[in-house]
Amino acid sequence: MSGLLTQIGIILNAVSSSLNATPAATVSVFSWLTGGALCGTFASLFLYARHSLKQVLIANYTLFLLIMLVLVVVAPTSYWPLAVLLWGLGVGCGCGLAGGAVILSKIYHEAKRASAFLATDCAFSAAGFIFPSLAAAIIAVQLDWVYSYGAVGALALALWAMLFFVRFPATEADDTNAASAFSQFKSVLTPRVCLIALGVCAYLIAQTTFLTWSPNYLQHAFGVSEKVSAQAVGNYWGMSIFGLITAAIFVNKVPQRMLLMMVSVLASLITLTFVLASSVEWFLFTSYLFGFITTCIYKIAISVGSQQLVSAPAVLVTFLLFSGNVGSTIAPMLSGWVVQLFGIQSAIIMTWVGYTFVALVFGLCLLLEKRELRAHA
Repeated sequence: MSGLLTQIGIILNAVSSSLNATPAATVSVFSWLTGGALCGTFASLFLYARHSLKQVLIANYTLFLLIMLVLVVVAPTSYWPLAVLLWGLGVGCGCGLAGGAVILSKIYHEAKRASAFLATDCAFSAAGFIFPSLAAAIIAVQLDWVYSYGAVGALALALWAMLFFVRFPATEADDTNAASAFSQFKSVLTPRVCLIALGVCAYLIAQTTFLTWSPNYLQHAFGVSEKVSAQAVGNYWGMSIFGLITAAIFVNKVPQRMLLMMVSVLASLITLTFVLASSVEWFLFTSYLFGFITTCIYKIAISVGSQQLVSAPAVLVTFLLFSGNVGSTIAPMLSGWVVQLFGIQSAIIMTWVGYTFVALVFGLCLLLEKRELRAHA
């Protein structure tokens, strides 16, 4: 999923050229990718409650590879064919991500679970550095942008082959006495879980807005080239790898909730710096710091959210991922609408507002948790 999403800011102009449309109008097509991920995660709320992990994942990645093959071969130049293919890829990504999260939630507990989630995000961030760089290189030599997505398909092919040889943990689907999928879903909708879900939704709106519009903002505000502006995305993901490794170590030494609030508040302050940046050099330097500090927010929040119930059923983890995918889905459309109304700088302001809201929502959740613990003490 990272390989597909993190390229958006780099390939946006190339895709808009192939569709003969403006970047502001074209960016909405990527809502079909994130919308597909949303549908895939929503389906996962019920699929993993009723079917084994191996069955779902093999079927999912088989369809994903077929759709990717069509995209690379056809290279659509019209909006709707491209939208449908991106939606199909998104469904596969959403279902696959949910499956991975369920596996981790069943294998690890408490702090080890947070470390495991952060470790997987290192791979996400590595892809966020490798694939945008690859996309920039492909566009620089004037190849079609679909080849950068085809590289993601090659990685998915290797994953698909591995599914036939690994052993999967048991889930609620293996318990013949488990409640229905809908009953399991209703049981996780507590106020604190819903606040965490709202926070991860807002986080991905803010993050996706930054990754989508920061290159275009730098080109517009400071007149730099596409290659220079693309460094904002590369810097973010490149340093995020080291930030996630650091967070994976700290999460075993510092209380998860304290760490979550610290990085959320810092994210608000750093994005305010983007709004106030007066030079491209300062913006790009801050993007290093931004990636290092803030990319751990998502997985720490999911880990904390999964601890809001005594057990962590598969439906709880997939609900939190679903909430995040809601944010990813509406972010391109919402940010494109905001940019059309208020100009491209509004995307950076929107990023700052989003991260500030995230800090407030997480703080409220942890306050409710603390009060409930005192009430039961």
